[in-house]
Amino acid sequence: MRNLLIRISNLVNPSISKIIRGFLVFIRSRHIYSSWKIFTISDELNKYQHITEAINYLRIAGANNRLPYTYFEFGCHSGRTFSTAINAVNYLKMKNFEFHAFDSFGGLPATSEDDGYFKEGTFNTSDKDFINIVKRRTGMRLTDNYIHKGFYSESLTKELQKELPKAGVIYVDVDLYSSTLELFEFMEPLLCDGSLVLFDDWYCFPFGSEGGEGLAMKEFLEKNTHIKLIPWKSFSTFGQSFFIKIKD
Repeated sequence: MRNLLIRISNLVNPSISKIIRGFLVFIRSRHIYSSWKIFTISDELNKYQHITEAINYLRIAGANNRLPYTYFEFGCHSGRTFSTAINAVNYLKMKNFEFHAFDSFGGLPATSEDDGYFKEGTFNTSDKDFINIVKRRTGMRLTDNYIHKGFYSESLTKELQKELPKAGVIYVDVDLYSSTLELFEFMEPLLCDGSLVLFDDWYCFPFGSEGGEGLAMKEFLEKNTHIKLIPWKSFSTFGQSFFIKIKD
């Protein structure tokens, strides 16, 4: 019953969704309700705020074609962060903006010790539910050419790479070491000097580099020495954003 209510809350108006989730916490224990409210601000609202900041950065720093007006999201469970980016673009009245969603839409792939907390099959939102969530939260109905379905080892092909535009903002919420490495090997020719990358789960390991997204990026940067990450901000509980610097 609880899982059904959570699934329903993802599909309805964000305000109603918050009421449903708060109600679930309250009936579980009224004593932890105040902690839930703080957690919501820290782990969700701060995340949405930083996505909006990233889009605003792209609006100003990318003006006059200095950076592409594009948003790539890898790991799209629940549709909330993807919807936040769309709403930010609409609020800031940015024209000719492209959004691309990359996900298995069937949960996480097999995991290893380098992935820590995360387990296979979790964070499962179907592509149908994802489309409905985004439509409900933004008014936009995504078409198939902006949704790239499948595990990255199979879906991130050379053919797709040639079809995609360069990346302005990249939101990385794939959780896993292997997925992070796969997506950046795919994205390497699509990165720009000044592109912005937001890692949702950078600090899920000590110091951010002992496993998962941080370890994958450490290895990727060792192999691609022409690329550097310039820290911008930490956000939410585990997030860290970086500017891409490409050396001549």
